[in-house]
Amino acid sequence: METNVLKLFLALSFGLNVTFFYNFVMFPYCSEKSPQASLSKSQDRGIKLQAPSPMKINKEQRKDQCLLRKRNLIRGAYSEALQVREFVRKYFRKDLNLTTKSALQKDYSKNYLPFSDIVRKLKFLVDDIHRESRNDLTILGDQVQERIRKLQNPSDCKTAKKLICKFPHCGFGCQLHYIGKCLLVALGTNRLMLVKYKSVHYKGFEKVFFPLTDACSMEELPKHAVEWNGELLTNYHNIPVVSLSYHKRYPHTRFKAFAIPHNLEEKIKVLHDDPNSWWIGQIMRYIFRPKPWVTDKVQQIKRKLNLTRPYVSIHVRRTDKLHCEARYFNIEEYMQHVVNWYERDEEHPRSYTRKVYVASDDLANVIPDARSKYPDYEFLYHAAHEDKPLKSMTQIVQDREEEAELISLVCDLMILSQSDYFVGTYSSNIGRLVTQLMHSSGDATFRSRSIDYRMFYYAGLPLTYRAIENFSGEKEDLFFSAGEMIVLNAMKECPLYKGIGRNEAGSHGSFPMHKVEKIFTTAQYLALNDTF
Repeated sequence: METNVLKLFLALSFGLNVTFFYNFVMFPYCSEKSPQASLSKSQDRGIKLQAPSPMKINKEQRKDQCLLRKRNLIRGAYSEALQVREFVRKYFRKDLNLTTKSALQKDYSKNYLPFSDIVRKLKFLVDDIHRESRNDLTILGDQVQERIRKLQNPSDCKTAKKLICKFPHCGFGCQLHYIGKCLLVALGTNRLMLVKYKSVHYKGFEKVFFPLTDACSMEELPKHAVEWNGELLTNYHNIPVVSLSYHKRYPHTRFKAFAIPHNLEEKIKVLHDDPNSWWIGQIMRYIFRPKPWVTDKVQQIKRKLNLTRPYVSIHVRRTDKLHCEARYFNIEEYMQHVVNWYERDEEHPRSYTRKVYVASDDLANVIPDARSKYPDYEFLYHAAHEDKPLKSMTQIVQDREEEAELISLVCDLMILSQSDYFVGTYSSNIGRLVTQLMHSSGDATFRSRSIDYRMFYYAGLPLTYRAIENFSGEKEDLFFSAGEMIVLNAMKECPLYKGIGRNEAGSHGSFPMHKVEKIFTTAQYLALNDTF
């Protein structure tokens, strides 16, 4: 095993250098001569999935395809480099006898330095891709926001078809995600979405956020509305008002989370590494629109804390979440990724303080623990009440729905999502919301990290992958053949290099992520048909 780990370093170094050569020596010919430059990973490895389209493509399309291929190669190389590094670091944390550990450490230090240099260079290339795409992503995002705004503010409220959104008594992040589900259905069916703000259990919601519609109100609606049951509802297009209840899991709708608009698919794939997250980010961007006074308050907090970039943020969710939905994570499990990010980001000796912004429902324990174990880092936080900055867990749960707590939570969310790197848990709605907001203004694929689950959305589409190579591992692993479809179980704790899911035969098990590629599902959102 020790020998295999060391060989892995050498193989990776060689493979990544080949990637550099292919991109910067061979790629200048792509845009001019290669009509099939947008091959997927599976096609690139010789798997025949479908016949090529006979339709000719023009020079601009060929250029876009080559750009997509080049960016995917760089993104893929960086992703796999991070996976290998995590695997090696996890392996070296295992208990080994002193002789073995000493021998490994010597070879490890000799081979790790060039490997780290390659990872750093790949990061610079990925950052360049993000900079190149930022302007186009901004324009595309603004177009989506404008179309949602028009849908939510029709010229005639009386004649506009409507969807009433209902959701349960749950946490703030949970409620925003339920509203997001409703907005997806509203966009898909071209209906104005209306929300009963009395259903929002946080005081001050309307004070903090812009309304979802400026033109229409719930008062104009009939007392009873038809319960929407997906597209199977007979003649649902002709029903003026339908109601979408939270207990419905939307089994008959195409408009679920992770179904990206069909007319945006090709654009997003070129500009963004994770189109699913970008699309959900646009949905949450419209819902999460704090008023100017909240934005001003966030800037005041940053000035008071002297919180300037670069900084990393972490969200530590505990209290009632630990009862049945998530497990306890100690501060070291968050900080290992913080340390890795700062080390990876620093090509030259640092001239700034390593700052970590902390948001938690357990600040009273998290802050002292972090400061005692990581004295070289500066841990900053904001509390809703200056006189009681570090409250007990019981008091936090009791006060959660008060207006001051809502304002504090929204400020935390904004500061977390504006950081250079975020570490949290996706078992928490807040953790997922932070990453979604980061994706709404750029590509945050390599700027956020969950220490438990992968990104998911309750009642959303399953995360589907296609095998690009045959795989047969140990007894507990998932066996599959090239071309086979794999459904990933996102709600399982796994390192970056491993996934847990099921194959087409229904078998379950773990598998290496570098042997699969993500498959994107699209839907025809009626409200977006005349926009792009």
